[in-house]
Amino acid sequence: MKKLVKPLIIIIATILICVLCINPIFSNISYGIDLQGGFEILYNVEPLEKGDEITDEDLQNTYKAIINRIDTLGVSEPVITIEGNNLIRVQLPGVSNEQEARNRISTTAVLSFRDVNDNLLMTSDVLGKGGASAFYNKEKLRYNVELSISDTTKFYEVTKKISSMTDGNNLIVTWLDFNEEKDSYANSKDNCGSSNTGCISAASVSEGLNTSKVTIDGNFTREEAELLAELINSGSLPTKLTEEATPKSVSASFGSEVIKKTALAGIISFAIITFILIFKYRFSGFIGSTSLLVYILLVFAIFNAVDGVLTLTGIAALILGIGMAVDSIIISNERVKDELSKGTKLLQAFKDGNKNSIGAIIDANITTLIAGIVMYIFGESSVRGFATMLIITIIITVFSTVILYRFILSLIVKSKYFNDKHICLFGKIKNKKQVDYVKIAKYPILVSLTIVIFGIIFALVRGFNFGVDFTGGTNINLSSQNDIDFNKVVEIVKDYDVRDYNYYMGSKTEGYIKLNDILSEKEELSVKDELSSLGIETSLSVISTLVTENLTKNAIKSLMYSLIAIIIYIAIRFNINYAISGILMLIHDVLIIIAVFAIFGISVDFIIVASLLTIIGYSINDTIVVFDRIRENRSKLYRNKKKLTKEELKNLVNTSSIGTINRSIWTSITTIVCIITLLCVGLSDIYTFNIAILIGLIAGTISSLLIGPRLWMILEYRSMQKPEEDDDEIEELKIKGINS
Repeated sequence: MKKLVKPLIIIIATILICVLCINPIFSNISYGIDLQGGFEILYNVEPLEKGDEITDEDLQNTYKAIINRIDTLGVSEPVITIEGNNLIRVQLPGVSNEQEARNRISTTAVLSFRDVNDNLLMTSDVLGKGGASAFYNKEKLRYNVELSISDTTKFYEVTKKISSMTDGNNLIVTWLDFNEEKDSYANSKDNCGSSNTGCISAASVSEGLNTSKVTIDGNFTREEAELLAELINSGSLPTKLTEEATPKSVSASFGSEVIKKTALAGIISFAIITFILIFKYRFSGFIGSTSLLVYILLVFAIFNAVDGVLTLTGIAALILGIGMAVDSIIISNERVKDELSKGTKLLQAFKDGNKNSIGAIIDANITTLIAGIVMYIFGESSVRGFATMLIITIIITVFSTVILYRFILSLIVKSKYFNDKHICLFGKIKNKKQVDYVKIAKYPILVSLTIVIFGIIFALVRGFNFGVDFTGGTNINLSSQNDIDFNKVVEIVKDYDVRDYNYYMGSKTEGYIKLNDILSEKEELSVKDELSSLGIETSLSVISTLVTENLTKNAIKSLMYSLIAIIIYIAIRFNINYAISGILMLIHDVLIIIAVFAIFGISVDFIIVASLLTIIGYSINDTIVVFDRIRENRSKLYRNKKKLTKEELKNLVNTSSIGTINRSIWTSITTIVCIITLLCVGLSDIYTFNIAILIGLIAGTISSLLIGPRLWMILEYRSMQKPEEDDDEIEELKIKGINS
């Protein structure tokens, strides 16, 4: 009993430390706009001059200029990312004044100095960094902007040249965002300096000016002068920015509601998973729950340390990570129980069980880690955010639910307190039923083929119910304290092409409306204001087809590269038949999800990419565990046989499936708990994600346990039937009496 005190103290201390860390860790999480509120813009970066091409240097300079401008807005956690060759995504969590932010970011603020014939004399290159300031001119009783000149030599040469021109032509005209197609001094000289033209000022020059200070004397208000100074100080954009989409525009109250629901779903999910682990594995389940709590806190602590921004796709990766973390605990416990069922003593059963399970756990995590790294390298936007969280969760899984869990459990086992009561430590040991899984597999194969075929038919005849993420248009998520009256909502947007509207999961307080039209900034604000007057909070998404093409191409590219990397790893670690079977099962799971969406007309939004990534990670993890057991049993049952008969292969697959059925079912249950909880709390923004994951989990469990092993058996049998290569060595000649 004394030896039990130390591990109990460690468990209690671990729980207390976790409790103390909960508030500091979760209070420092940076939330994305879908969880916090704010808005997001995707800019198409174009050259200032027609015919020019955008270079990497142009993108980097534009990126830096945008960062400088956002700094003037005071946004605490902006996210700016370059995507592809000509796109920059800007996410501004917590920003309430969208219009001001948009104007501040996208105004090109290209300051140029020209003559009266619009010929370029100088660019903003002559200015000193941060050298613009607004000040009140007491003599003229208006606000001016003062510029610091860094290249005084060039400024002197230009002003000297202009001063030699005739009266009326000896002017330096200062322009903001000069447009060669529509701007000219001839047309603007009468109102140059007013707020409705890019012509800021036209100053006469009588002599060469060798000065470090120049005043722009325009008809500015205080706000206009300060804005111009800030734009100049933040750097002139070397490119033209065109808004391609505002994929998210979420009010602060709408975002806070999502955070509350997410937190509630997390607490409920953890409580249910803890109950399941304790119910199934008794005291070791309690230790597993403690390790899982450590896992969750460490994931968020590291996520904060790397300045991660938590989004809904990050939550998707976290769900997958929780599933894999719980899976590590279940695999270890099931292998220990396998040893105990043989009559092995507790300590030895614990050692052998851990030894037998470590290979499956490492292989499963490495394959998912490889997929995560590939997605991070080649992915963009939400794909990269998903990959970041996935990589972190896998690393922490190995520490918390493998190293930490086994360390604490080893102390418990070595205390010898549970030697004669191992049921209290690992739960009841039941005899495993002998089931012909190979025979049963033909039924799910037929069901899968039927679903896929019907899915193809529905897709060809009716098509998919694509959301605005893929077709372009506007999607408005609605949330209200009272029942939503869609008649009034439709009346507000009647002038636009309404595609669809409905409630989420039957809840009349949450719903959506989809428009085929892409709303302008003014129309967006008008619609949001009118809906707000009805007591309806909105999360608005506007997206163009250019975004669709880029996001889809990048997601497909990331998926393909991930699959290739997984094939290579499994082929090296196992063999090519395992690799082919595993990849085909991934494709099977993805096809089932897509087919069900086609059959039932479920809206296909871009967040489905996150669900497919999640299922691929989950499915390959599931499949690897089963394949690892097949490989292990083959070496035990048929150690010296290179070729197996059909019956032997069938026995091998059935034996392995029987050994993993418990683990597969309980791992799926714990992951499904998270999904159902998210559905129940009403997170409408990830409704399609939850549905896709639910379908994928069921399909993945069945394919990994039944279809995959049977497919491997067929491939393996065919490989064994290939004739061995003839021996090319020359047979030794037999000569009687000499070597015979």
